[in-house]
Amino acid sequence: MIVTLVDLADAEVRLAAGEPAYEFQTGDLTLRILGPACGFGPDHLKRLRTEGLYAEGLDEAQAMARRRHNTITGIWFVKT
Repeated sequence: MIVTLVDLADAEVRLAAGEPAYEFQTGDLTLRILGPACGFGPDHLKRLRTEGLYAEGLDEAQAMARRRHNTITGIWFVKT
């Protein structure tokens, strides 16, 4: 699988068109917030979500990042 990082402005257009995020990039490269395209099973995603490491969309990911005093800087998408 190949993923590409897209800046936030361009990523918002892709999200609005229904393309799922693989990962939400933050200013802290050690903080990974995965998105729906990551492909992990539902049990694992449920655990990651309770830990603030999985988000269904940009608003949820931004809230998770803010709780850790961070911001979303870009979004990774699966390259098609």
